[in-house]
Formats: sequence, structure tokens, C-alpha cells
Amino acid sequence: LRERVQQRLDQEIALRYGVESRLLLELESVFDRFFMPRVRGGKSGSKKRYAASRDGSLHIVGLESVRRDWPAIAGRLQRGLLERIFRDEDPVPFARAIAQAVRAGEYDEELVYAKRVRKASLESYTATTPPHVQAARKAGPYAGPVIRYLMTRSGPEPALAGRPLPDAIDYAHYEERVLRPVAETIYDVTGGSFDEALGQPTQMSLL
Repeated sequence: LRERVQQRLDQEIALRYGVESRLLLELESVFDRFFMPRVRGGKSGSKKRYAASRDGSLHIVGLESVRRDWPAIAGRLQRGLLERIFRDEDPVPFARAIAQAVRAGEYDEELVYAKRVRKASLESYTATTPPHVQAARKAGPYAGPVIRYLMTRSGPEPALAGRPLPDAIDYAHYEERVLRPVAETIYDVTGGSFDEALGQPTQMSLL
């Protein structure tokens, strides 16, 4: 396969540009299954965001589950959904179980955001203040270079080491801003909806 693609590439470069190709392709991986979500708001995928499986092992690049600025629950949901679609299983029951467990407070530790904040920037925000900056201001002298916080019904609250997590966690926020985007990135390609997982009625398409 590598040799065939290399040959086609060499021919195309010679035909289009009239020069000898100096590009050398290397074969990095061959996967059993491959998933590339569409770019949000577009129809094409991104070569820097994909998931694949090989010999039952899951490989993820650029998706939410490997990003440090997303709560750990995003990775739990995304990995579980991908594992199931790669095994040709229905992913809806798993997504439903995760959503129910989050609402029941079973994954509070995995709802923590962690974002880097510079002390100099804490005073530079005036018109709009991002959640991590609000949490850092509330943490005061306890705020380090990386602020850990949760979204509560009264806004972002710092999650300080050695102290209990804040009360009144806003589970609706995590359902809509974390679980839904992760799930619908996958459902957008495979079919289905996060509303189905939640047991909510889905809106009929007009087209």
C-alpha cells in the first residue's frame, strides 16, 4: 500500500510541477477500525482529530478524552462510546448510564476542570471574566499556576487540594456543555442523538 501511494504521489508531482519528488512516505500504522469526526460546523474531518482501534486497543488523537482542559468525565464517556461502536454495539445504553451516574453525584471527582492561569491576567479581565479566572480569584493565595474548579449553580468554585469539593454542583452544565458535545460528535457520524440516551423526545427533521 505504501509503495502504491508513493508511486502515485511521485507521478502527480512530476506531472503537475515537472520536478522529481523528494517526498518519502513512511507507513506508521494500520488500524482495524477508524473514526474521524467532522469539524464542528463543517462537513470534513481533521487529520489531527481521530480515533482508531488495532488488535482491540484504542488509539485517540486530538479528541476531548486526551485534552487536559476537559474534565475526566469527558474521556470516560468518549472512550466508552468509541469502544462500543468499534465493537458494533449500541452506544446509547452506555451514554445513558454515564449521564445518570453524573446526575447522581457518582463522578463528582471527574467533573473538575483544570486550566492554567497567569497571575498577571487575573486583573486584566474586566468586561468578561472566564470561569477559570473567577475560580482563581476566589481561591486567592491558594491559586497556583493551574486552577482546578467545578461549575456550581452559583458559578465556578475552586477545588482546593485537601478540601471537600464545592457543594451544589451544576450537573445540568456538565450534561449540556461536556457530555452532550462529546456524545454528539460521535452520533453525528454514527447516527442517533444524546437526547435518546437521556430518554428525552427528539425533534423531527423538517428535511
